[in-house]
Amino acid sequence: MFVACHLAITYIRHFVTKENEEKQYIGWTNVPIVKQPRVSHQLEADIVMTSDLFRCRQTAYVLFPNHVIECSYRWRELHFGDFEGKTYEQLQAVEAYRHWLDDPVRYAPPNGETLTEFETRVEQAIDDVVYRSVSHVVVVTHGGVIRYILSKYASDVRPFWKWHVPFGEGVTLYNTRERWRERKRCISLAAVRFKESENG
Repeated sequence: MFVACHLAITYIRHFVTKENEEKQYIGWTNVPIVKQPRVSHQLEADIVMTSDLFRCRQTAYVLFPNHVIECSYRWRELHFGDFEGKTYEQLQAVEAYRHWLDDPVRYAPPNGETLTEFETRVEQAIDDVVYRSVSHVVVVTHGGVIRYILSKYASDVRPFWKWHVPFGEGVTLYNTRERWRERKRCISLAAVRFKESENG
């Protein structure tokens, strides 16, 4: 049980989609998950939030069927613009794609979102969490969002691409509300895994 000044935030990556399995970029592409597994867990949340995209909403309803779920576009993945729905193999010869891979801070996907725009949006989403008077919030979101948050706020300092975030799993970041508001790294973290029910 957390005291009032503590705020734990659990970030969960949505369950896998067909497009994920085919290694397509699907930032803002609105696609469903492959299946709705029956899972058991002991997570108790004061608030459940999710990206407004279908795959995250589906995952949230599977995991927290008895909660009111708040949806927000701010928890969306990076908008990949013209790269949406395409794979590395389809894009590797495209000059704009190579520029973006080499320097994603300077370059954005054509008709997509810059890294700065993405980060600003996610930080606004975090603000919406840390100014609530609660002790545990669950956020169902996307791999890129969780990697960004871990690279910025995990107690273990690693760059963005060094964080592995499996589909249907997550991580809880433990911190004080004041440290969250000051954007200080968390005090500790723990992996979150869900056990699929044997009868499901």
